[in-house]
Amino acid sequence: MKNMEGKRQVKNRIGEKWNSNEGYEMEIIEYFGTYDCTIKFNEGTIVSGLKYSAVKSGEVKNPNHKSIHNIGFLGQGLYTSRDIILKRLKNYTAWINLIGRCYNERLKENLPTYKDVTVCEEWHNFQVFAEWFEENYNPETMEGWHLDKDILFKGNKIYSPETCTFVPMEINKLFIRCQNCRGELPIGVYKFKNKFKAQININGKRAGLGIFKTSEEAFQVYKTAKEEYIKEIANKWRGQITEEVYNTLYKYQVEITD
Repeated sequence: MKNMEGKRQVKNRIGEKWNSNEGYEMEIIEYFGTYDCTIKFNEGTIVSGLKYSAVKSGEVKNPNHKSIHNIGFLGQGLYTSRDIILKRLKNYTAWINLIGRCYNERLKENLPTYKDVTVCEEWHNFQVFAEWFEENYNPETMEGWHLDKDILFKGNKIYSPETCTFVPMEINKLFIRCQNCRGELPIGVYKFKNKFKAQININGKRAGLGIFKTSEEAFQVYKTAKEEYIKEIANKWRGQITEEVYNTLYKYQVEITD
């Protein structure tokens, strides 16, 4: 349709309502043409710069829809999940893996140590996590490093900006526990005939520390060796890990209940 001057008029579609494939009702609240309209989802989220055809077909995604294990959502902000060639970005990969470890029930069956582990509410929003990630992860020096939740706060069960840090795999492996292997015995202690063997993993290899009459004796030897080894690794990585991580490692106490 054209006006008196022969210019094509933009059809007024403000107020039109459509349903999205995710189950939301959408209302067009601004319309500047078929390639530029703004919609409001029934739960309040507003999204601009949309194609009218995408709105009409229901293809528009609600950025606040909890699409990742009914917990995580992309949110609205600077950060996207993929680059220009549609490859997942590191911050998004770290986030989606994090949400999966904590809320994917099938995955948690194989990761019993994550039974009661959760992600803080603010990190359910990818935008918030991605901002923290970019401030704390250096791709030039931290390639292959792990996001850790319980080195700074022993026994911590919540992933959050206050509790998390990035550490090299070598440091992360220092605190892997093989509960199924040792059963009810203290960490680092294994049954050996009618006695007890103390054993430590160094550089991925088991090293025996001796045979003892009691599990308590074996544990004390393991405790001393493990704490010294943790100090050794802390010194190796000093200057690359944060001082907070270094100090935590250097003061780390192995407990019989670990």
